[in-house]
Amino acid sequence: MPSDYKDEDLVYVDPRKRAVVGIVEWSADGNPKKLEMESTEKIDDDDDDGKEKGKGKGGRMPRKRKRYYPWGTYKSMKKLFRIEGKEKEIENYKTLDTAIDLAVNEPFWD
Repeated sequence: MPSDYKDEDLVYVDPRKRAVVGIVEWSADGNPKKLEMESTEKIDDDDDDGKEKGKGKGGRMPRKRKRYYPWGTYKSMKKLFRIEGKEKEIENYKTLDTAIDLAVNEPFWD
């Protein structure tokens, strides 16, 4: 599956989805723009102990942390986040019963 990006292109990557988000955009001063991740985390109201989650000192709720997409060359991001990896094939495992039967009857089996 050929990619739309060259190895030397600078791209943003979504680590959770293992996909390229887009090409890096540059600001007027020559620095790369930060691309903020959309928040998909769900905060539960109750914890396992029955205590409210997120209550720290003084009962204040912690601030939600902004997260940004990592960026780099397509070649390095492809290796780091395994973007273009091929699907792992499911091996044909035999059950214990069939393996024992085969081992008793045939000394060499697949």
